Amino acid sequence: MIRLLTKALDGDAEVIRRNHHDAIAELQAAPFSVARIIRDVTLADGVATPIAHGLGRRVMAFVSPVRNAVSNGRLEEMRDGSHKPEQYVVLKATGFGAVVSVDLVVF
Repeated sequence: MIRLLTKALDGDAEVIRRNHHDAIAELQAAPFSVARIIRDVTLADGVATPIAHGLGRRVMAFVSPVRNAVSNGRLEEMRDGSHKPEQYVVLKATGFGAVVSVDLVVF
């Protein structure tokens, strides 16, 4: 009887292990699971700044609020072909009146 019970529990444990493995593999394949945070990126006013992201593929980038600005300005992602999008995100800060800092989330 104990042998049968142990065999049943081993089977249940294997099913649970397999379910966990499958769920973790699914999460690891999701784009957000390989996101990177690049902190304290410094952007000079009016200069296109390439930021290496290291993901080896085209990414989507989200930028934090601008820090150290003296006035209102505009932050643009440049896609003019000057840098490989698989390696860099290129940002240009214009009109802030100072060197500004941002944090970047890429995935």
